[in-house]
Amino acid sequence: MKNHQVPSLPQGTFTRAQAEAIAAAYTNVAIEDDQGTHFRLVIRDTDSMLIWRDWNFAPEAGVMLNRYIVSDGIPVPSLSDDN
Repeated sequence: MKNHQVPSLPQGTFTRAQAEAIAAAYTNVAIEDDQGTHFRLVIRDTDSMLIWRDWNFAPEAGVMLNRYIVSDGIPVPSLSDDN
């Protein structure tokens, strides 16, 4: 089993750069409802059904997002992974 370094969000509010890093690491995590200064980070299942979402400015947004990313996130396959 390979050990991958996976980014995580801070426990509270998070930046666009942090959200983009998470979205790039998981196939089922995306930025939605983009209003420029604020946006939602969204986790969906394989059928595109909503699992969890939160605004980037919410006081404890990272807490639940991190929990659901750990349990339901689908990592982007690494180019170095052997199949």
